[in-house]
Amino acid sequence: MGRSGTSGESGVAPPANPTVVAMPAASTATAYLLRLKVLVFTAGAVLMGLEIVGSRVLAPHFGNSVFVWGSLISVFLTALSAGYYLGGWLADRHPSHRLLNSICVAVSLLIFLVAVIAHPICDGLVAAGIGEQTGPLIASILLFLPASIGMGMVSPFAVKLATDSVASVGKAAGTLYALSTLGSIVGTLATTFVLIPLVGIAAIVKGLAATLMLIALVTLPGGRGGNLATRLGMFVCLAIPCLLWQTPPRLRLDSGERITLDLDTPYHHITVVDNRRKQTRALRFDRFVESAISVNPPYASLAPYTNYFHLAFLVEPRLDRTLFIGAGGGIGPRTFLQHRPQMRIDLVDIDQAVLDVARDHFFLEPSPQIQTHAEDGRIFLRNASEPYDCIVLDAFTIGGGIPFHLATREFFQLCRRHLTDRGVFVMNTNSAVLGDDGEIFRSMYKTVSDTFPHTAAFVVNHAVAGDRNSTNIILVAWVGEQELQPADWQARAAQYSSLSSINSLRLRQMVGDHLDTLPDLSEAPVFTDDYAPLETMSF
Repeated sequence: MGRSGTSGESGVAPPANPTVVAMPAASTATAYLLRLKVLVFTAGAVLMGLEIVGSRVLAPHFGNSVFVWGSLISVFLTALSAGYYLGGWLADRHPSHRLLNSICVAVSLLIFLVAVIAHPICDGLVAAGIGEQTGPLIASILLFLPASIGMGMVSPFAVKLATDSVASVGKAAGTLYALSTLGSIVGTLATTFVLIPLVGIAAIVKGLAATLMLIALVTLPGGRGGNLATRLGMFVCLAIPCLLWQTPPRLRLDSGERITLDLDTPYHHITVVDNRRKQTRALRFDRFVESAISVNPPYASLAPYTNYFHLAFLVEPRLDRTLFIGAGGGIGPRTFLQHRPQMRIDLVDIDQAVLDVARDHFFLEPSPQIQTHAEDGRIFLRNASEPYDCIVLDAFTIGGGIPFHLATREFFQLCRRHLTDRGVFVMNTNSAVLGDDGEIFRSMYKTVSDTFPHTAAFVVNHAVAGDRNSTNIILVAWVGEQELQPADWQARAAQYSSLSSINSLRLRQMVGDHLDTLPDLSEAPVFTDDYAPLETMSF
């Protein structure tokens, strides 16, 4: 069955009007249009599925910032514009159903190729020093532009083939573009809520390619295309080698390392990596290490910044109720409970999988003292009914950026309202102190100190990191009236004792990282819900 007027598809003469395509006989017109509709719907679904999963392809290399999404959206819109034009132009000159389906098969092969070359290309861009602003745009152009242009050609091409008279152009165009949009909605929802939580990224990309190829071959007109069995055979011959083609690993392992958990969630690509030689375990979100511990009791943290959370006990030793926003490996809650066994802790993370990993792989033992909550930290705190003695904020997006809604004056004011009159607020951030890479710290310090009466900053391993290199900086703010000078911190650290692995000696070393002299904050903006450009700031 084929469109009349195309060589080898039908013996019907071409239409007299070159701008209108003659439809098949009435007995086959319904099946003919159905094939076009299915193809248009599928192309729309695959296009948006590829755009959504594209963010997860880029995230291990460039984070999950506004630059990633801005690059993806711009490239896909550019591709659609080009595809619409090229599709219409080509359809006027070669209005062939077989050509349209062949374009879709070619596009499916390009999508298969994305699964294979994506990480080498992104690794190359990072190695070339192309950063998190320009890198996503270049990667999006190289990886997604060609295939997206091809999918953009489908709708205008199908309109041409579906039009049997000038009077029917509007109806045909409206129907097919509506189906394309409906397919895009289905592709977006299915990829976001079903595929990413359940299936690996490479498998999703290959699955999208295989779906488009299968539909393009199944809806291929008859004639030289052969019967359905022949077309399915073509699919097997083309798709199976592509599906079996191994994709490069997203994570390169060092000697002695092995992956004990590899999991995609709606928020992260999570891997747990064990090093048998060093007896260590690391939690990674994409290529970034979030937590690391020794696998031998007492499972000490190998990420020093988590130990600095205990500075809160120097401000107020009697912390009885604590909120942790951001779970990581659950190291902070575990050591807090070891230090003060009667403490009640709420551990909040937007990703349930992260909470599960902390429990199952990082020795956060089930305890009635620790309640876990899979929820956005700001929403949880807004709905909290009881006040806290301590709030620890250790939440990051992919790549080490702080979610902007957890870094504004309004959020810190919310934290203060939910602290007791002896409450302590602790925050982890990544930044330098001085220079361009210190923008985040200077604004963050200014925003926190604008909310709390007392604020201190501790630069993790300050003597090694210096003031111009990015490192973890711990901000400690408190509600009480007493100001603490460097000598006060040292005196309190000397008197500190603990059942946890964080002893007095370690705390004295941490207190030595107190930032005694603040940089100039006059030009630093205060972050608000209206203006918090963290993603445009380097760190």
